Amino acid sequence: MRFIRSYYSLVTDSLGNSSGEGPVRVLYSTRTGKAVTIKESLHKKMESGDFDDIGPADLQRLLEIEAIVPADENELETVINRNLSELEDSDTLSFIIQPTANCQLGCDYCGQLHTKKQIDPSFYSNILARIEEKFKIQKYKNLRISWFGSEPLMGWRNIQELTPLLRSLAARHQASYGAAIVTNGLSLKPGIFESLVNEFGIDAIEITLDGSAFWHDKRRHTKEGGATFDLIFRNLLEICALDSFAGRRIPISIRCNVDARNQEGVLPLIRQLAAHGLQRRISFYPCPIHSWGNDAHTLSLTKEAYADLEIGWIIEMAALGFPVTGLIPGLKKSVCIAVTKDAEVIDANGNIFNCTEVPYVPVYENSGYVLGNLRDTPPAGISNPRVFQDWNTKVLTDNNTCSTCRMLPVCGGMCPKSWEENLPACPSNKFNIKDKLVLAYLYTRGMLTTTEEESILVNQEI
Repeated sequence: MRFIRSYYSLVTDSLGNSSGEGPVRVLYSTRTGKAVTIKESLHKKMESGDFDDIGPADLQRLLEIEAIVPADENELETVINRNLSELEDSDTLSFIIQPTANCQLGCDYCGQLHTKKQIDPSFYSNILARIEEKFKIQKYKNLRISWFGSEPLMGWRNIQELTPLLRSLAARHQASYGAAIVTNGLSLKPGIFESLVNEFGIDAIEITLDGSAFWHDKRRHTKEGGATFDLIFRNLLEICALDSFAGRRIPISIRCNVDARNQEGVLPLIRQLAAHGLQRRISFYPCPIHSWGNDAHTLSLTKEAYADLEIGWIIEMAALGFPVTGLIPGLKKSVCIAVTKDAEVIDANGNIFNCTEVPYVPVYENSGYVLGNLRDTPPAGISNPRVFQDWNTKVLTDNNTCSTCRMLPVCGGMCPKSWEENLPACPSNKFNIKDKLVLAYLYTRGMLTTTEEESILVNQEI
C-alpha cells in the first residue's frame, strides 16, 4: 500500500534534545489529537516521502496516530464521517435550561435583554414532556442538564423545583443524571454551593471574572454601576475553604472574557488566584470576546494577538503551579449542541432553541433560530430539521474555510452561527499550536510544571 503524510499533521521546528541524541521535533496528528517526538532523521524521511526507508516500529506508530495515511484516502470525508458517527451514537441527552431572563449585572458586551421573567411552574410539565419525548425516540444512558443564561441563580426556585422532577424522569429511563451551572458568582454563597452540590446534582460550576478587580469592575458591574469583583472573589475563597469542597472537589472553572480593553488584567488575576492558593483547587481559562448579536467582537484583539498573549498566560500559570491542560487539543467531533439531533435550550419564555447564544437577544427574536415554544407547540412537533444540524455536511461539500484547515479534527469549526454571520470562529490553537506543542515538550522534560495528563501525550521518540 502506498502512503503519504497526512494533510492533518503539523510539526514544530527543530528542538534541542537534552538526552544528547540530537535534535528532535514534535509531530502532531490532528486526526487523532496525538503528538509524539520524532528524530530529525525521521522528519526528513517523512518530508521526502521515503516511507519505505522508515523502520517497522516507527512506521507502525505513525500509522497508529494517523500521521501517515493511505495515499488514496479522502481525509476530509473520513474526518466528517467520524464526526457524524459520533453524533449519531451519542448516549447523552443534553438540555440547557435558562430558568430566568434576569441578571444583576450590566456587562457592556452582553447581548441579552434582561427582564424579571422566570419559568412559570405551569411550564414544568411541558419541559418534562419535551425531554420525555427524546427518550422515546432514543434510549439515552445519561441526562445532562446545564443551568445557564442571564443569571441562573436568580431562578433559584426553579432549580429547586425542577431538579427532583428531572432526576425522577432520568431514573424512569434508567439514565444517570448530572448537572452544571454557569454563574456570575454574586449569589454563589457557601450555603447555596452546598445545596447545589448535595441536593441538586451539580457536578461542575463555571464563574466569570474578567481580570483583577480594577479591570473586572469596569465591565462586569451591577446594572447600577456597582463593583462586583470583591463579592465574587470572597464567595470563591469561602467555597474553596469548605470541608465539603475539599471532600468532593467539585470542578470550579474561572472563565476570563478578554478583549482589547482588559487584556492587561489577565496576569494580575492569575497571580491573585495563585496568591490565595487556588491554583490546585480551581481551573482557569481565558476566552476572547465574540459577537453576541451585537458588535462586541469589534472590541476584540486580533486572533493572532490573542494567541500570542495566551502563550504568556500559559507560561505564567505553569510557573505558579496551575494544572495547565489543553495544550494539545483533543478531538472535537461535536462542536456544540447546535449540530446535535436532540440537545436543546429552553428559556424562561418557553422558547426552544438549539443554540445557547440566541435566547433573550432581541436581534434573534423572529429568526429561524427559534424552534418553537412549549406554550403552543406539542412536544413532538417542534421544528425539524434544525438550523445548523447539517453543519458537518456543509464543511464536507461547500469547500469553506474549515474544509481546508488542518485543525478541523480538533476544532470542528467551532461556532456555526458565527460562520453564518461572516465572523470567523477560528480558535487560538490555529495560530499558536506550534508554540503549545513546544511547551508540552518542555513540560514533559520537567522544565516547567505540568500535569500527568499532558506528560502522557508527548512521550515517545520514534
